[in-house]
Amino acid sequence: MQRNKWFPLKDNDDIWIGQYIVPNFASNSVALRFAVDDWLIYSPGEPLLADWQAHWPEYQGRLSIVMPNAYHYLGVHAWQKAYPQAYLYASEKAAKRLRKKGLADIRLLEKQSPELPAEYRFLFPPGHRGGDIWISKKAAKGAIWITCDSFMNYPRLSNQPIARMLQRMLGTAPGIRIGEVIRWFILDNRTAFKHWALTQLQADQPQTLIPSHGEVFMGPQLSAELQLLVQQRL
Repeated sequence: MQRNKWFPLKDNDDIWIGQYIVPNFASNSVALRFAVDDWLIYSPGEPLLADWQAHWPEYQGRLSIVMPNAYHYLGVHAWQKAYPQAYLYASEKAAKRLRKKGLADIRLLEKQSPELPAEYRFLFPPGHRGGDIWISKKAAKGAIWITCDSFMNYPRLSNQPIARMLQRMLGTAPGIRIGEVIRWFILDNRTAFKHWALTQLQADQPQTLIPSHGEVFMGPQLSAELQLLVQQRL
């Protein structure tokens, strides 16, 4: 995927993905188009702002910005400056830390959610120190999961020596992984998350994963692969 550019997800032109580097590692922002003048941006990266404005110049419609946990906020200030009419959303758990980072007027998703089309819903996985929020979309070829830091998908080890060393040390590549940082820092209750994730996987049977870090994964084996990963790593 070309960096700092937005592209529609295959067979889903209402889902756009932008990828940027922070630092040395691929990170993703996701834009959901609910109507011509109604967008939701999940974890907006500042390097993607210019291309967004090139695609949709002078956009003045409804814009909802979702910060998927307490740590994914660095690009929000730039987007908020460009679109002061945007509404900020986060989980109640994440909002406590985000307000200390200078982000005011945060709407709590558990209490005040933007209106979603029937096929979309927010998921609130328990056991996350930063108050994670995911998005699930029911689709013809299985559910689409938009997740934050819980899963990573780097198909290969990085060519950069330092990045490759970190990937090996932290267990974040190759393939879909639950890395050591996730196990020991992101999660504060592995048991709660494990039980919830296995139940949710059984219910949704996702076939597309859009993680915040790494590449999109599409395939009928995804649900089984994630179930095995959760069982083995947690």
